[in-house]
Amino acid sequence: MKKAIIVLFAYFSIFSCSNSNDDITEVVTTSPVVENKINLTSNYYDDSESVTLRWTLSGNTAYDHYKIVRSDSPNGQQTEIGNSSPNQFAFISAVPFSSYLEYQIIGIKSNGEQIKSNIIKIERPEIKLLNLKIFDAQFDKNSGKLYLLDTNGKVAIYDVNTNTVTHQISTNATLGFADLGTYNGNVELYVPRNDGWVDIYDGNNLALKDQVNFGMPLISTVYHNGKLYGSSASIEIIKSVDRTSKTLVSQSPQYYSNSGRMKKSVGTSVKLYTITQNIGPVDMDLYEFDLNGNYVSHMDDSYHGDHPLNYRIFETFPDGRIITASSGSVYNSQMVYQNDLPAGNSKLSSFDFDSNSIIVGSMAKAIEFYNINSYAKTKTINTKKFPYKVFSYNNKVVCISSVTQLNLQYYDYSNVIPENVMIEIFDK
Repeated sequence: MKKAIIVLFAYFSIFSCSNSNDDITEVVTTSPVVENKINLTSNYYDDSESVTLRWTLSGNTAYDHYKIVRSDSPNGQQTEIGNSSPNQFAFISAVPFSSYLEYQIIGIKSNGEQIKSNIIKIERPEIKLLNLKIFDAQFDKNSGKLYLLDTNGKVAIYDVNTNTVTHQISTNATLGFADLGTYNGNVELYVPRNDGWVDIYDGNNLALKDQVNFGMPLISTVYHNGKLYGSSASIEIIKSVDRTSKTLVSQSPQYYSNSGRMKKSVGTSVKLYTITQNIGPVDMDLYEFDLNGNYVSHMDDSYHGDHPLNYRIFETFPDGRIITASSGSVYNSQMVYQNDLPAGNSKLSSFDFDSNSIIVGSMAKAIEFYNINSYAKTKTINTKKFPYKVFSYNNKVVCISSVTQLNLQYYDYSNVIPENVMIEIFDK
């Protein structure tokens, strides 16, 4: 009897379980949602200044094409630099010379909808662009201060010891080629203007100390021994004016239609070499004044453009020789042509000197050294960008470099002003 009761209980238990829906759970399987994304990676190559962008896709979106965009500031305005087809997932681009850049890929769907990738940053804090269109620069080799003049009338001081712009002013004037000098023990910057005035600035902070009126449009000024000399862009004379009294000391007789840009050589007299601007044939002249600013004599070169001359690329040696133009053409102190530097096809942009060498800026992205007497090349320093002005500074070379290559010519072509520059400093 006990056996029968137990079996019957088990039967009812099984039957009861098989008819209950309380413990049944239905499992529904769904696919995970995958977000539509464009995943961007990059490789930057410093030597070639280029970047390779590569991207992969997630999600199931089909794209009609991709846009490649770039900006030069965090979340700045984007510029389209290229596009690619639906099956192209890489893009190579030259990298502009800037301290900060952002790249992004934008996928364009057939209905116009846009999917944006992550942003790739390229940061190069060593690049410090000055945002100046510099046409002239003066360098104080005692203090390491560069005085920079730009085409919009700005004047700035760049301290090469701290690699910073310490002062900057706007003159609201059209400026000419300037000079540095010492007056009453203080360094001054003399800046000529096309309205006939020379502004005199404190060399430490660009405070305006004085102004001298030459009464004629000026292209350049030089200073020596308390006298300012001014040459004109349109009047054929050179004037000397006393720095203190601001009165005319003397002036050269009228000779030609343009006296040109001046460079000085000082010995027993003040010799002012000039190269004409914007006339042909290009001409070089020598105006001589005594040490008190009195006119002595004038001499014209004998070539009238037979050999290269360029008023923008123009320096005097310590001994009075002249070097000019992108060919590195050397003349003696009597303006007799000697030879060109052995620079090959390199276009030369600037010259300075130390006791042994002519230091030369080259558009081949190099600073070249030539023996000051034999003119043989002795050394080359490679630069990051294109040397525009070079200066010897103790055991270093200070180089104002143009971000872009300049189309330098042998003669008087004026469109050689860089859009932007940076300062490079090298050991000799």
